[in-house]
Amino acid sequence: MASLSRHFTRHVAVTLAVMTFSLAGAVFCFCRGRLLAGTALAVLWAGMMVRLWHLIRLPVRQTSVFVGAMEGRDTTMRFPASDDPVLGQVMDDMNRVLRAYCADRFAMESQRQYYDRILRVMTHELRNSIAPIVSLTDWVHDNAVSEEDLRDSLGIIHQQAEDIHGFLNHYQNLTHLPEPQWTDFPVRTLFDGLRLTLSGEPSANRIQFSIAAGDPVVHADEKLIRLVLLNIIRNALHAIEGQEDGHVSLLASGSPADGVRIVVSNNGPLIPPAQMELIFQPFYSTKEEGTGIGLALSRRIMELHGGTLTCDSNPPLTLFTLAFPQG
Repeated sequence: MASLSRHFTRHVAVTLAVMTFSLAGAVFCFCRGRLLAGTALAVLWAGMMVRLWHLIRLPVRQTSVFVGAMEGRDTTMRFPASDDPVLGQVMDDMNRVLRAYCADRFAMESQRQYYDRILRVMTHELRNSIAPIVSLTDWVHDNAVSEEDLRDSLGIIHQQAEDIHGFLNHYQNLTHLPEPQWTDFPVRTLFDGLRLTLSGEPSANRIQFSIAAGDPVVHADEKLIRLVLLNIIRNALHAIEGQEDGHVSLLASGSPADGVRIVVSNNGPLIPPAQMELIFQPFYSTKEEGTGIGLALSRRIMELHGGTLTCDSNPPLTLFTLAFPQG
């Protein structure tokens, strides 16, 4: 089948040529009374007709398999490369459609899971914030309260309302990210901007910037990528707080053709395996004053750029890796 696919046009051409020759020969032989030769050529023509039918069925079968893969959501289906001038382009087109379909399906599934997590957290947080307001207003309604108690109750209600307002602002930041403003910028320029921005941080002297080779160029929104790195670096600085030998390192490597990678590492306490994926969930935080949106927002930004943000925490380092797609 693979050989037939690679030489489909040649097989069809040869089959048609043999059919033409055998039909002309059969007619000639029958006209001259050479029945045996004419019959042999007629049988050959019939055989070639059957072969032509099977050849024509080949692209039909491949199209059927292609449609079946789409309907069955088979993300592993790929058609073999073909040098045939007719089928080759068709194979490439089918594979391109399948890749695009798989990418879109993966993006839609990731987005669905992302918003499902936000909705669950949002429901939980709003319920917890509204419950005290309902209880307190019921108590004020059912009891004769003093002016001082009423003032205290209103203060609690106001604080709960402020908490809800702040929560909804964080939610808006997660769900209303601007479209990336795509530009090409050197990683060195990005690092220089980060160094300047972080120069006022108490532990700025613990941050090291390095580039593996050359000066990789990233195709992305520089402001959004800077925001991602600032979130990760500040989390890393918090992780090494109070640790005498604590340090944070940024290492950039790769190229636009192969994909650029920026790794942020720190030697602070390791992240337990059970928390490895939780840290990227919206509003999950291990810090008392944390909002829980920094890493979730950072991963969302990388997804908007077609890249990934992953974490590995094994002795002696915790690594956050920004991987940009190939250019």
